[in-house]
Amino acid sequence: MNAEAGTDLTVAIEPAGGTGQHAGPHETFSDPLKARLVDRRSGLPVTDAAVTFAWLSTTQQVLFEGGETTVTVDTDSQGYAQTPPLVAGDAAGTASFTVTAEGAAPQHFEVTVDH
Repeated sequence: MNAEAGTDLTVAIEPAGGTGQHAGPHETFSDPLKARLVDRRSGLPVTDAAVTFAWLSTTQQVLFEGGETTVTVDTDSQGYAQTPPLVAGDAAGTASFTVTAEGAAPQHFEVTVDH
């Protein structure tokens, strides 16, 4: 038997910072993207878990410092995972990121490059 999608999710990804911010072309955003993982049953933080932040846009609007489009970081003792700094490209618009972790439904974060 196949389980319905979402029925075995044990972890929740909560936005914890960085989403919704703005920067000008070639500027570094003031805050990195930050997510918190919590156990859906107990509400306790999930520590030492890999969280992947992946850029979804097809134009070069926002990259992680160093030119990376995807980064994976582990959660800390409070369940938080934080990206390296985000750097805006020269194309104005909204850049979307998918945040994933094992056992959790994906979340979407967005930042905007102003022109």
